[in-house]
Amino acid sequence: MILPRGEVVHKNLSTAYTDLVALLEALKLEDFSGTVELDFLEQKGVLFIDSGEIINGEIQGREDSEKVTGKEAVKTLLAHSKRKDGVVNIFHLPSEKVALIASNLQHPLRFKELSTHFIRFDEFLRKLKEERHTGYIEIVTRDRQPMGVVFLEEGEPIDMFTTPKTGASIFGSITLPVFIENAMTQGALFSVYGKGGEGRRNNKTVSGAPANAVGRKGTDGEEEIEALQEVLLLFQEFLSNAEKVVESLTPKGTFKKVFRKAQIEKAEQFSFMDPFAGEFEYENGTIRFTGQAGQKEFAEGLIETFRSAIFLLEEELPKEKMVSLKLKAGVESFLESHTEALRRLDLDRGLSSLLTR
Repeated sequence: MILPRGEVVHKNLSTAYTDLVALLEALKLEDFSGTVELDFLEQKGVLFIDSGEIINGEIQGREDSEKVTGKEAVKTLLAHSKRKDGVVNIFHLPSEKVALIASNLQHPLRFKELSTHFIRFDEFLRKLKEERHTGYIEIVTRDRQPMGVVFLEEGEPIDMFTTPKTGASIFGSITLPVFIENAMTQGALFSVYGKGGEGRRNNKTVSGAPANAVGRKGTDGEEEIEALQEVLLLFQEFLSNAEKVVESLTPKGTFKKVFRKAQIEKAEQFSFMDPFAGEFEYENGTIRFTGQAGQKEFAEGLIETFRSAIFLLEEELPKEKMVSLKLKAGVESFLESHTEALRRLDLDRGLSSLLTR
């Protein structure tokens, strides 16, 4: 979990000359609440202290290794404190905040680094509310700098904190709407930890993550979301490559104009492609999808729209034979570069059909 930055009590104390056991005893006498961080070359650990008592611990390796929490982590950290190559930092936090964080450490990961480019954060929160999800959501920037954590209990946000570039973290659920808006505006990745309750499950869709996505199993929809996100990433690259080809041979904006016409042409067959509905958007090399189509229908709709776009290009630019030839070469290159993924997601045949249209 991203940890909040509390008020600095002690910083950069070397374990070579710091008696951690004695220090913890002193903190107990002071009725201290906060975190004691131990930073070693190969791993980092945290002790969570509430009113002088150690209530939990966490150890995380430098590489993306599995974290250890609970009594095992506390025992290991106390043993490590005798080493000479570590650094100790102590931060004060309110008692209730320490208890909240410590009680959420054991939650399992459900969704890893979902992107706000494909999934609307506000709508995803509504999905978790329907599921009565209990746990927390960890939000980072696209370059993985900490932004904050939102805590949920049976689907309801009960607290959160944001992590500014400098200074202590800011707690307060009243800032949640603003935080969500900022995350969606600048783009972010969010990981969800915890589990759903006994909330009613249905086929409602949440911004590019339909519960009826084809080709994946899993009652909670985790695998469906991951699969659709992978499909979106692939088609995003596909459209971006095609746009670069067209823009290199035609006036600027040609691809966008023609693709929009193709969307209108295919709107009756694939309603989510209707540009006026706003469910599918392609802009500056990025796809944003908030419709309810499943993985298979989404792929079919995009492929058929692209096919129509090629026909429209040939009609509008009958003398530009190189456009079609280079687009065909681009499709072949894309198929070769992503053979395994396209076959696994059952997209290879649909894209290959563009070569024999």
